[in-house]
Amino acid sequence: MVDQLTSTETCRSCGTPLNQDRFRVDGLCSSCAYSVSASRVEAPQGPPDPDHPRWGPPTGIGIWLVSVAAIVVLPIIAVFVWYFIQSARGGPVPSLTSREGMLEWLKSPPLLLVQVLSTMVAHAITIAICWGVVTGFGKRPFLETLGWGWAGHSLWYWVIFSACVLLALLTVTQLLSRFIPQSEDNSFTELLRSSREVRIAIAGLATFTAPLVEETVYRGILFSGLRRYLGFAATVFLVTVMFTGVHVLQYWGAWVSIAGLTMLSLTLTIVRARTRSVLPCVLIHTLNNAFFSVLILMNKAS
Repeated sequence: MVDQLTSTETCRSCGTPLNQDRFRVDGLCSSCAYSVSASRVEAPQGPPDPDHPRWGPPTGIGIWLVSVAAIVVLPIIAVFVWYFIQSARGGPVPSLTSREGMLEWLKSPPLLLVQVLSTMVAHAITIAICWGVVTGFGKRPFLETLGWGWAGHSLWYWVIFSACVLLALLTVTQLLSRFIPQSEDNSFTELLRSSREVRIAIAGLATFTAPLVEETVYRGILFSGLRRYLGFAATVFLVTVMFTGVHVLQYWGAWVSIAGLTMLSLTLTIVRARTRSVLPCVLIHTLNNAFFSVLILMNKAS
């Protein structure tokens, strides 16, 4: 009897005797078992760091390529769909073997409108893909992961800042127009001249979808992926050049416009780098595009 009492089982962690009436798990007393289970609970994480995302440069560049492909491929698909719909209805469509007929048909106002509207669909698809990448398909918050705040300032601070950026861009481009050629013969000007409906669609695209999608892609996913491994200057330079490069063909010959677009891209990228947030960039981009959209609707700007 004495031997049985002295050989009482004890906790393998603290040595406390384990009586039959005490809770025990895997040779641990109740206190030690609770401590071990609590230590296994993952410590709460702070807010996501936009400059250290879960993706890297390959994902950032991949999303950039997808966004470019979407605005190229979707209009082509839309044109072919429209062609076969019109053909099935017995509408006037050129022969697919007639190069000149097809080019003239593609430049007609209805087809240009179809291409602009299909770009909005491309934007919707792009933002959906961006959501999947950023959130891990719902595992992480979308806006917080990208960086979505006013960086310690008020909304009105960024509205005034946006106005200053716009004024600076207008001033610089006016000065540059005295020394740099500005051709009006480019694809974007042709779009604006085609019809009022096309101008309205472009204004809506530029104001309501392009800023959000482009900032999510460029200053959001692409910038964050590059910044994780590159320095400040290298990341700002690459994002600025990649944003401008996508628009060069559209504005080819309008060198003042390209210079202004480059300055806008540089400003937006620096703002993103300094604030670690995409939200001010979306606002600046939106107000800038909205200003020029009003001029487009008044048929006073290209």
